[in-house]
Parts: sequence; structure tokens; C-alpha cells
Amino acid sequence: MLGYALRRIVGLIGVWFVAIVLTFVAVQFVPGDPIVAMLSDQSGDRALEARLRAEYGLDRPLWVQFVDYLRNIANGSFGLSFRYAQTPVSEVIAGGLLITPLLALVSISIAVMLGVLLGVFAAVRQNSWADTAVILVLVTGISIPNFAMAAFLVYVFAIQLGWLPVAGWGRLDQMLLPVAILVIPPTAYIARLTRTYMLEVLSRDYIRTARAKGLRQRLVIYRHALRNTLVPLLTTVGIIFGGLLSGTFVVETIFNIPGLGRMAIESIFARDYPVTMTIVLLFTVFYSLINLIVDLAYAALDPRIRLGQERGT
Repeated sequence: MLGYALRRIVGLIGVWFVAIVLTFVAVQFVPGDPIVAMLSDQSGDRALEARLRAEYGLDRPLWVQFVDYLRNIANGSFGLSFRYAQTPVSEVIAGGLLITPLLALVSISIAVMLGVLLGVFAAVRQNSWADTAVILVLVTGISIPNFAMAAFLVYVFAIQLGWLPVAGWGRLDQMLLPVAILVIPPTAYIARLTRTYMLEVLSRDYIRTARAKGLRQRLVIYRHALRNTLVPLLTTVGIIFGGLLSGTFVVETIFNIPGLGRMAIESIFARDYPVTMTIVLLFTVFYSLINLIVDLAYAALDPRIRLGQERGT
């Protein structure tokens, strides 16, 4: 298991380096000049423009800029922000560095628990009115986009009922609506997958054998069927987490949350490329790490995965 984990971690380093290269190259093709945007009404001052280009290293060859970029990543500063003069990117994003991962982790944890419970509930009541009702709710949850769901929930719970604040961050009640909006789509998706996998497992011979032995229904469902349902379900959790991370861009903007998603949008409009590049890399790291955790959990639940990897080496 340790060898399998180490191989996966080494593979992640290669993925991160490719992401660094692609991000750097992509920024070179973005239209517009960040220095001109910084100067604004002083754009005619050639001396100031030349000084800023030299200060940010934009007057150097691209390969030198790339080496400087790698050096800034290694020392943790990620370079200087174009939008906030003389401020390292690490200081600019420090406030949102914990907010977005917190939103995403809380949301995916709740989504997995609710999705699995709803999926199992629907599967053991196949073709009943309860199963049909759950499916309708799940389809609705998947179909409605985040911004429309946000508008509806804000109107009901913040404006009409006055139970929750419209926007902001810092208190528990300000977290409830954003988390609810992030939780709904992945919960629906996980529940549908759980129901499908559960129905397939419940039709297997070993489940019939367990029931024939007189085991209680709860024991058959949660000890025998559910465990084998979680194995294929885990493979999709990483993909779902990626979609959830992208959803934070919309939610943080709507609710004025100072997370990485809102910072990314603001930095794009301000042509603050060092901040944009850093946030893209951080989202790549978050996504790859959750996939690593999923892969390790998958290997722990199904030893054939790591054994197959070991035999292939």
C-alpha cells in the first residue's frame, strides 16, 4: 500500500509541473498588456512603464521569466501582484486560501453522506412512490443551475423569511446558503449513482444467499451491499469534487465571499496574471489531492487495485 501511495504522489508531481508550464504558456497568449492596465491614466509615461516592466521581469526573455516563475513558486511568494503594487501574491490570496477549500470540503462531505443515504433509500424501495419521488427531486437538483438555485434560496430564506443573511462571510449563518447551493447538485448526482450501483449489487447471488441465510435486511443492506456499492462510487467522487470546485466561482461571487473563486474572477478582469496563475495552480493541487485520496481509499477497499499495480511494475 505504501509503494502504491508513493507512486501516485510521484505521478502528481509530474501533473503539477505540466500544469505550471501550461498556465505560464496560456498567459502569454492572453490579449492586453498588464503594465498598461496598471498605469491607467499614466500610460503615456514611458519611463515609468519601463521601470515597471523591469521590476516585474517582463522585459526579460520568456525562458528567464519562466525560471523566475518557478523560483517564486518554490519560495512560496508566487511573484508580485500586478493589481496590488509591491505585494506578493501569497499575501493577496492568503485570506481566501482557507475559505474555498473549507467550502468545498464541507460541501463534498455533506453531499457524499446525503447522496449515499438517498440512493440507498431509493434502491431498497425500487418502483415505489418513495423511489419515484426521490428520483424527481434528484433530477430537479441536477437540472437547476447554481445561479438560479441561489436566487431562489436567497429570495425564500433571506428576503421573504429573513432567516439567513443575503451575503457576507464570517459567521455560521452566512455559510449555510452557499454550502446548500454547492451541496445540491453533487448530492443529486451521487444519489443517482448510488441507486444504480445499489440495484446492481442487490441482484447479485451473494446478496440472495445472505438473505436465504436469514440475515436481517439492515445487515444485508449496510454490511454486504453498501460496501460493494462504495467501491465503484468512489471513482466518481474526484470528478464530482472538480465540478464542485468550479461551482465555488459562481457561489463566492453571488454571496460576496472573499474566497479564491471570487479572487480569480476579479484578477482576470484586472489582468492580474500572477494571481490568476496561482489560483489555477492551487485548484489543480486541490483537485489532484482529492483524487489521490479517492484512489488510496479505492485501493484500501479493493486490494486488487494495488495488487494489480504491483504486478505491473
